[in-house]
Amino acid sequence: MRSPTIARPISLFLDVDGTLLEFASHPDAVVVGPSLVELLGDLHRASGGLLALVSGRSIDALDRLFAPFRGVAVGLHGLELRRDPDASPERSRTTPPPEALRRALELNAAAHRATLIEDKGAAIAIHHRLPAPAMQALRRALQQACDALAPQWTVLRGRQVLEIKPRSTTKGHGVDALMADAPFRGSVPVAFGDDVTDLDMFEAIHRHAGTAVAVGPRIAGSGDLQLDAPGESIVLLAELRDALAAGADAARIGRVLRSRAHA
Repeated sequence: MRSPTIARPISLFLDVDGTLLEFASHPDAVVVGPSLVELLGDLHRASGGLLALVSGRSIDALDRLFAPFRGVAVGLHGLELRRDPDASPERSRTTPPPEALRRALELNAAAHRATLIEDKGAAIAIHHRLPAPAMQALRRALQQACDALAPQWTVLRGRQVLEIKPRSTTKGHGVDALMADAPFRGSVPVAFGDDVTDLDMFEAIHRHAGTAVAVGPRIAGSGDLQLDAPGESIVLLAELRDALAAGADAARIGRVLRSRAHA
């Protein structure tokens, strides 16, 4: 297990759906309580601004979800980046999917009985409630459409969602970009994630000698520490907030992490 107990400031990189929030039947149906919004603001202040949300959602969607909190963020799996809460997001120069690919994705989603096509502009999410064999069939059909019509696009599997996005960007690229500059440069990153879509983020965290916390069963064993559910993430983050606000040293921060999460 990698140890976060070293003498540098701690930075936090937090996935949203499945990590901070329980999943809902529709992306817009998730419930965000005022206590979570307050916690994010407290963490931002206590960490000295070393807090970033890292999500498949757009940054605009994150701002709506957590209003009035507005922080550093990586959106659309790395296609968007906001380095300063008061700045506009930087957006990848990647163009939206070509119309032929968009039509093929819609036809395949309908044929395989997907529940929702979410157009994110620079990416497309196809939500489903399919058993594993049917999901794999849909995934293959979508990837075949990408390979034939736009090879620079790929299908990323998530929890009850298939994300169609450019190959060139990942959550890990967003983490690397933030870690290259102040205020994150030189910090020890701690990342929380729950799904295979977060594994690129975990790889980036390890490149920067940080700690990855896996939440839930989807990627159990992929992190350095493990939590069982989003509720445990909230409890641990509240304890980290209190420790950071009290000026805790690195050793205490490490003890807080290990007191709630297991290897």
